[in-house]
Amino acid sequence: MDIKLTEEQAQLQDSAARFMDDQCTFDFVRKMESQSKQGFCRDMWKKFAEMGWLGIMVPEGYDGMGMSLLDTVVLIRELGRHICPSPFLFTSVLAADLISESGTEKQKSELLPQIVLGEKIYAFAYQEFSRKFTPEHIKLQARQDGDSFVLNGSKLFVEFADGADTLIVAARTGDANSTSGLTLLLVDRESVGITSHHMPTMSRDRHYQVDFDNVKVPDSARLGAVGKGWEALEPSLHKAIIAFCAYTNGAGFEMHEHATQYARERVQFGRPIGQMQTIQGYLAQMIMELYGADMLTMFTAFQIDRGRDARGYVAKSKAFSSETVGHVMDVSSQIFGGMGYMEEQDTTLFLRRGKQYQLALGGSEYWEDVIAEEIIDREDPAVLT
Repeated sequence: MDIKLTEEQAQLQDSAARFMDDQCTFDFVRKMESQSKQGFCRDMWKKFAEMGWLGIMVPEGYDGMGMSLLDTVVLIRELGRHICPSPFLFTSVLAADLISESGTEKQKSELLPQIVLGEKIYAFAYQEFSRKFTPEHIKLQARQDGDSFVLNGSKLFVEFADGADTLIVAARTGDANSTSGLTLLLVDRESVGITSHHMPTMSRDRHYQVDFDNVKVPDSARLGAVGKGWEALEPSLHKAIIAFCAYTNGAGFEMHEHATQYARERVQFGRPIGQMQTIQGYLAQMIMELYGADMLTMFTAFQIDRGRDARGYVAKSKAFSSETVGHVMDVSSQIFGGMGYMEEQDTTLFLRRGKQYQLALGGSEYWEDVIAEEIIDREDPAVLT
């Protein structure tokens, strides 16, 4: 793997950095926290569409850019640096890939161009009343009724659900407590029987509990085969998780830069605190962890782009990035001293999100279990090439 960015990737990174510097200031992020029920800005979403970003993973045959996951990682890392609140991850990565890989030709031709144009926003309704991330814990029922499904149950922590047009719902149509028996449905957010309730979190991003009461969904909204939802979801979910790792790594790099700049400027006992060995040790340890997490994320994206089995690498990337972002947010705030925990400081925007990023899309415990399974079960572990 050549770790040097291609000319196209470098241009993408540069344009994204300049756009985010101009459009997604920390004041803007605070505004989204306090004043936006949806949690994101539709005007900014339209600008994403104009720049072509929303179609980055949509095949060219459906009006997209047809770029790779590694290209997407380069882009979304810049969104992470600015902790940009947007449904990009679940719309332009997860939904776009799911529809491209598991949708019918009719679904592809209708839905993918809508994503590219910014006309449809997706939210991911997966997590339920269990801290477990495994598919066996999905209990929301989808009962087949003729050529439709009837949904009953609840989903938790559905990010941006109030502003989404469509929910990607993992529902149980088969045996309970089984990996098989799940079915993926694209559910209209305005369907009769759907209600949502805001779930306040430390991060203050917009998460919702979504309840389904006899919600009727046509079979034409199904993605993949009945009972084979996890088989369809897992490969696309891996891509979304790696994109999310890039986002959290970007946030970590930005927080580290803030802490480094403060250590250079803050004078205590007659010298900048950055000259103190303890502070230098903190900064050095954090940057090593960040580069390690970032490199592992890019390597995993590289492997996925080449169609290789990357489940173990996805697990390592998510576990490492999650632990790294939590550690960086915490220690960087400590470098600021008491100021690092004051609400009006930019550092708190990152600190509050550190724990949320650790838990999103499966916590470290889940992914460490996957790593352990890969180590034990694989007779000939893959060599880093």
